Amino acid sequence: MTDKSRQVNFWGLLFLIATLVVVGTIGYMFIEGWSLLDAIYMVVITLATVGFKEVHPLSPAGEVFTILLIIFGLVTIYYVVRLLGEYLIEDKLEEHLKSKKMEKSLKALSGHFIICGFGRVGSQVAHELTKEPVDFVVIEREPALVDECEREGFLCIAGDATDEVTLKRAGVMNARGLIICLGRDSDTVLAIITARGLNNDLFIVARANRDNTAAKLAQVGANRVVSPHQIGGFRMASFALNPEVADFLDDVQDLGNREVQIDDVIVANTSPAAGHSIASKLSNRVYGVSVLAIHKPDGTALINPIGDAVVEAGDRLILLGTKDKLVSVVKLLGAR
Repeated sequence: MTDKSRQVNFWGLLFLIATLVVVGTIGYMFIEGWSLLDAIYMVVITLATVGFKEVHPLSPAGEVFTILLIIFGLVTIYYVVRLLGEYLIEDKLEEHLKSKKMEKSLKALSGHFIICGFGRVGSQVAHELTKEPVDFVVIEREPALVDECEREGFLCIAGDATDEVTLKRAGVMNARGLIICLGRDSDTVLAIITARGLNNDLFIVARANRDNTAAKLAQVGANRVVSPHQIGGFRMASFALNPEVADFLDDVQDLGNREVQIDDVIVANTSPAAGHSIASKLSNRVYGVSVLAIHKPDGTALINPIGDAVVEAGDRLILLGTKDKLVSVVKLLGAR
């Protein structure tokens, strides 16, 4: 039942009660010739069934009218009480069941993402994550945005992302990553510090609203910092200078694109590719996947490595290929 229909029902109940009082008052004034005050008083004590004595002795016509008024009054009161009871019980029950369902969903989360803020950036992040088989929960404190988030079908916690209790409720201890899309950099700093204190292994991506705060966010614990203004300017310049290249990168970066994707994997110690060259174990001709870069544990990187480049355990590989091809290579690498 919507809020609008509930409001219409309440007005209808008030109209029904008011109509009964008006009809009863006019009836006593017409049948018995009573004054307005006496007639209203008689209607009230009759409908309330308080058992007070009549204001004046009733004529036979007045007695019949009183009987009818009592019958219609009891029916009306029963109807009003029933509707109000159903409204209150259903509303509370629905709220309780909704809360229980959300708490059950939150407790079941593990290896998920937490999105802090559901504004323009946060809502876009949520829609992008739905293109991949990953779980996520949104933290938002603005009631209107919480309602919007729930209408979208996303799991949403109404609360402050800088609050330790709220982050724990969102499962920060078992989360895979935290994506902070708050509107104020001061709130972002506090959210990073709080989350990092709860889970030191958490991967944190933070939004910088001003360019001069990006370095500060990284210093307090953010693994990656994104400036929407900087990225927007870079993308516009890329489209102007190299539109075809920019279109290709869009296709690659689109999480919903099933043709070509970029992925990063860490080579496991047990991988048969560890200690061997790309040409011997990860040939593009065999697997249909290209190695774009090799990031070594010491921080060095090989960009566009050639075939004789050796892959070692612990290396992070940046791979380009179709999704099904990437899956087979990930299995080969024993990667995580």
